[in-house]
Amino acid sequence: MNAATTYSPPYHRRHHQHHHFQLPPPQSQPSIVSIPTQKSILDLLNSKPATSSLQSLAQIHALALKTGHFHDHFVSGTLLKCYANPRFHNLDSAIQLFRNVPSPNVFVHNVLIKACLDNGEPLQAVWLYYELMMNDAKPNKFTYPTLLKACGDGGIVAEGKQVHCHVVKLGFAGDGHVKSAGIRMYGYFGMAADARKMLDDEDDDDAVCWNAMIDGYFRCGKIEDARNLFDEMPDRDEISWSVVIDGYIKSGFYKEALEVFNTMQSERIRPGKFVLTSVLAACAHLGALDHGRWVHAYVRRKKKSIVMDAVLGTALLDMYAKCGRLDMAWEVFESMKEKEVFSWNAMIKGLAMHGRADDAVELFFEMQRRKFRPNGITFIGVLNACAHSGAVEQALKLFDSMENVYNIEPEVEHYGCLVDCLGRSGRLEEAEELVNSMPIEPNPAVYGSLLGACRIHGNAELGERIGRLLLELEPNNSGRYALLSNIYAKAERWDDVAEVRKLMKERGVKTNPGSSMIELGGCVHEFKMGEGCHPKMKEIYSTLKVMIERLEMEGYVPNTSQVLFNIEEEEKETALQYHSEKLAIAFGFISTKPGETIRVVKNLRVCDDCHSAIKLISRVYGREIVLRDRVRYHHFRDGTCSCKDFW
Repeated sequence: MNAATTYSPPYHRRHHQHHHFQLPPPQSQPSIVSIPTQKSILDLLNSKPATSSLQSLAQIHALALKTGHFHDHFVSGTLLKCYANPRFHNLDSAIQLFRNVPSPNVFVHNVLIKACLDNGEPLQAVWLYYELMMNDAKPNKFTYPTLLKACGDGGIVAEGKQVHCHVVKLGFAGDGHVKSAGIRMYGYFGMAADARKMLDDEDDDDAVCWNAMIDGYFRCGKIEDARNLFDEMPDRDEISWSVVIDGYIKSGFYKEALEVFNTMQSERIRPGKFVLTSVLAACAHLGALDHGRWVHAYVRRKKKSIVMDAVLGTALLDMYAKCGRLDMAWEVFESMKEKEVFSWNAMIKGLAMHGRADDAVELFFEMQRRKFRPNGITFIGVLNACAHSGAVEQALKLFDSMENVYNIEPEVEHYGCLVDCLGRSGRLEEAEELVNSMPIEPNPAVYGSLLGACRIHGNAELGERIGRLLLELEPNNSGRYALLSNIYAKAERWDDVAEVRKLMKERGVKTNPGSSMIELGGCVHEFKMGEGCHPKMKEIYSTLKVMIERLEMEGYVPNTSQVLFNIEEEEKETALQYHSEKLAIAFGFISTKPGETIRVVKNLRVCDDCHSAIKLISRVYGREIVLRDRVRYHHFRDGTCSCKDFW
């Protein structure tokens, strides 16, 4: 028996008795039943039902078998592509179908190799290439871009080099798509020199290859080389700008990303959706609200050419949420015609950052009423919301429901959220018990949450135990040393503080300095404690001095327990006075009109002293101050903070 008579798709075998495929009405005499042609089968496979329903696809599959068109490699390959659609999570059925294709040619092999890659199985893709070579189905130029990407994604260096040798041997090295895929593969491997050699092998001005090399430099951490190559490009396209902007963002150079975008504008190059999405990510990190608003206005003006899809809309709402405009984030979310699960996740996360736990939980249930199923990321967002508001019981219920209701196995990040929630609420014994009973190995982030809770509640004994463990797990993480030092300093254990600082010095660990940014007039200004490079630094110090004097008249007393040095109280007060967020706020005072909201972004958690001082500033000066720290948002108004002193 041949394959056409013995094989039927698994899904069809289960359900064929309930569903019947409806043939289109005949075009000529009603009494004559026309046999479907190859073209009609392909039209059905390219129709919406085939790409959205396994049931419909199984019926078309049965028709192809019945009419004998399954033997046609173009039909069987297209059918295989439909089965392998990632939305179906049905790669095994696609592979089973492939095994029943008579003498599959290179087209069919290529389809399945790409399908494996699209379904997150790069090693399976490489194995299929091996089968292709064993079956004497010679690869073509369409085989190698996907295969090289599979090697890069799988991190298989030896196999990647072998595939490169095959490319050269078979004469495909000059093909632009193959070449760019090879350059990108070596970039994934961190082998910038090999990638550059591929680019330089032939005199090639193909922007695709140059873009791949720029991306490779960024991946290898060669930021300057990436920028130099971009500046040397003979012919840049929109993707070139996108690669540089995205590369800067992924490397943590957000201000540089915005500078490149500004240059792009000055050269009158119209940004597309992908560039705008990357720019919004930079705006979100920097708190660059003015830049983000410009992007939003641009999208509105270009609505005929730039579609507000789920990706762009989500980037926009995420930017507004991270820039302190939760109202605008909600407005964008509500107006989005297309939403995906990641859109709901972003909005839940935005509510969590602003301490709106009740709203985040309500949105969690609303997404289900709208037929969107929560995933693991959704639970991270809603559990964080509970942690920021002290809603411990709600967090425990949600955590228990993950497996019992949603069939989602909690991962280490979910345990970390719950430990954080318990710890912040002062339930340290329960938090430690949870860590010790976890079915998976706790990572440093979980222990870090517990250590942070020890600092908040002054538990030096548990803090020391967890802190010492973290110093062994993450010997180069300066934040862990700082947190343990803070716990010792709060307990006035100065010898232990000195010991931790000595250990940092011996290990060559550099501290991460606190910095605060404020955007004014489209320009992002950054301040660091002890740095006086800003052109208005004298005026800033003078303004800050007047501010502190007025606060002291209102009863402000510096909280010197945050200073990690055993020095005189007066010196401690001076050190606190020049924290970066205070400098940024002082600059905001001299650069804005009375009554205007001041927005500041800090890279670290705001200290207790600055938190108390900013609350008082908001009342004394009648200013609303919005501060985003590493953990959450703080909205200061009339002497109070939205976090209710719980952060």
